[in-house]
Amino acid sequence: MSVPLRPWFILTLLAAFNLEAAPVAVDLPTVMKLAGANNDEIELARTQHTRALAESKLAWQRFWPSLTLGASYRRTDGNVQDIAGAVFDVSKQQYTVGPTIMVDWSPGDMYYAALSAQQQALAAEHQAESTRRDIVFQAVSRYFDLLNTEAALAIIEDDLRLTQEYEKQISGAVDAGTAFRADLLRVKTQVSREKLAIRQHQEARDLTAAALAETLRLPAHSALRPAKADLIPVRLVDHSTSLDDLLNRATQDRPELKAAQAVTQAAAIEHERARVAPLIPNLQASYSAGGLGGGYNGSWGNFDDTQTFYIGLGWKIGPGGLFDRQRKTITRTQEEASHLQVGKVKAAVNRQVVEAAAQARSAHDQIAINDEAVAAADEMVKLAKERQASQLGVVLEYLLAREERTRARQSRVQAVTNFNKAQHELRRAIGQ
Repeated sequence: MSVPLRPWFILTLLAAFNLEAAPVAVDLPTVMKLAGANNDEIELARTQHTRALAESKLAWQRFWPSLTLGASYRRTDGNVQDIAGAVFDVSKQQYTVGPTIMVDWSPGDMYYAALSAQQQALAAEHQAESTRRDIVFQAVSRYFDLLNTEAALAIIEDDLRLTQEYEKQISGAVDAGTAFRADLLRVKTQVSREKLAIRQHQEARDLTAAALAETLRLPAHSALRPAKADLIPVRLVDHSTSLDDLLNRATQDRPELKAAQAVTQAAAIEHERARVAPLIPNLQASYSAGGLGGGYNGSWGNFDDTQTFYIGLGWKIGPGGLFDRQRKTITRTQEEASHLQVGKVKAAVNRQVVEAAAQARSAHDQIAINDEAVAAADEMVKLAKERQASQLGVVLEYLLAREERTRARQSRVQAVTNFNKAQHELRRAIGQ
């Protein structure tokens, strides 16, 4: 019996595997943990969120004045012109030491830019969460596909074992002269058909395991095997919840909608910025203090304290400032487009909820129908076997009954797989 392993142990073990890797059992919780912690798409989304968050903080930090601490030296030799216009020859130098505080603000642009960056960071955060949920669901879906192929393979292998035992019985009957060789050949054909089906299902299992390993970012040749205990129908969403309640929960909790709404809010802030920011005057101010020294020729004396203060207000006219109609038009259309995008995302979310709910209900009903089919097929095999025990000439009837039971069992496995996948899809669709 295979035992599910811890995620860290799986990673260590798989790193040492070669192309002939031994099978490793994983269960659903392990798959979900690995998908959420070991996928570079999720890390990329988180990195983008971190960058957007840093840009938001930087936008607010632009309100802080800049401080410069240093020294400067200036020398002039040759002609200069004084304020009155006279030109004369000089030789002088000066040096300064001290700090300077500079303020060059466009308060309107800076404030609205900071608000917009804050909303963009919020959108990136919700988008990162959406990416994480999508990757986890992809891993869950591929895990159930792997579980389905493994269970279907086990059913055929069990059927092959019974058919091979039946082949031995018919072979003995043929040797004893109580059965026809045609019946034996028919059973041999069934054995070959089941061996072929087993090989096809093994291929499907290996391909599905490779797809799951890709999502989990494990080595492609990892021979993953699912835990058989997960092959039971598990309801994750209360079946009594109405469709309207599911849609309301999705509207409130889906990160895609939250991200789209944050982008819309950022676009609205940009439109407000284009209208209001140019009306707020720009501010320039500086203050420096320290020491100033120097004089004629090579004099280094006359050093004493000095202070300089400057402040000014102004408005920008033209592109990016007052009377910039094109900027207002661009931001207005961007806001309208973002509102349309929210509607598009909401429609897609509602469709996903409706589809997932319908698939969950259908898969649940199919499980019950398949249970009836499996029971009927079991009864049919039992009756055929009883008839075959008394009359060896009904080999074909027995084989057909076994085929029907195999198909019914495989159909039930597929129904359980679809139900569990639909439950996880419904849970993701409503934002859980």
